[in-house]
Amino acid sequence: MTENVNTIGQAAEPEYLLEVNHLCKFFNVNKSLIHRKPVYLRAVDDVSFRIKAGETLGVVGESGCGKSTLGNTIIRLLDATSGQVLFNGKDFTNLKGTELREERANIQMIFQDPFSSLNPRMKVFDIIAEPFRTHHICSGPQLREEVFTLMDEVGLPRSSAFRYPHEFSGGQRQRMGIARALALKPKLIICDEPVSALDVSIQAQILNLLAELQKKFNLTYIFIAHGMPTVKHISTNVAVMYLGRIMELAPKKELFAHPMHPYTEGLLQAVPIPDPTLRDKENAAILSGDVPSPVNPPAGCRFCTRCPYARERCHQEAPELISRDGSDHLVACHYPLENGMGILR
Repeated sequence: MTENVNTIGQAAEPEYLLEVNHLCKFFNVNKSLIHRKPVYLRAVDDVSFRIKAGETLGVVGESGCGKSTLGNTIIRLLDATSGQVLFNGKDFTNLKGTELREERANIQMIFQDPFSSLNPRMKVFDIIAEPFRTHHICSGPQLREEVFTLMDEVGLPRSSAFRYPHEFSGGQRQRMGIARALALKPKLIICDEPVSALDVSIQAQILNLLAELQKKFNLTYIFIAHGMPTVKHISTNVAVMYLGRIMELAPKKELFAHPMHPYTEGLLQAVPIPDPTLRDKENAAILSGDVPSPVNPPAGCRFCTRCPYARERCHQEAPELISRDGSDHLVACHYPLENGMGILR
């Protein structure tokens, strides 16, 4: 953990708001009553990264690569198997009781499904007011004003405060989820695929809203998504995940211009473009085959069974996530691409 020191020698704000160190989350999937030996599904396996205040880390990858489990483990909806999460200089993985309750107010989450994440029996006002009531922050006229102010911030009319979630569109319901996440004035918001269930036009509105709120309140985001265009729109840095591990981590512009991992190249090649004549036909279908089981991942590089460039070493030795040129562009590949060219520019 890196800290700054002020002029009188006291510890100041840490350089990084969030530091994730070698985080793992395994699930025992052996349900047999006869064979008691545990069989682990390695959903998140040795993940490390750091985020500064005000930045957005985009986490992208195919379904089942561990993105949502990573978010749930960071916020402690799931307890980590091992590793450490440092939030604002504190070891968040080991906080308990009152201290955990107080610190949890600074980390909030926006969920993927804007309907199932809201209580259908609660009215909009009560949904947004719930964090204030749970943490005993305010009540009465002050609570009413706080809720209405949040509704204004996310673009919900005050006249809709006493209606139920099923009376709204998916985009409006997601605005309710965003308002609820903002209620406690958090420093970090984990956005778990917040636009994947919405129409394309509504996705753009929600992404623009999140960007506006970030600037206004100096929010820090972890933005989880399937699509490369989505993370390109909102991210500062991008982490590419595959089978529970980060394959590549770099500033957004660098990653999209010069991807170094074959999996990142494959995700970029898979993005539809308006003019198909611009696509390199020889490399258009770089991703083939299915994702291996996280219960029994490949012994070497996780991507070796689908990588068109894999060699013998890739099947035997797992590569480390390191910088190959001394920059902040990290890649977990024995033979990184030298002239990777991203499609989205």
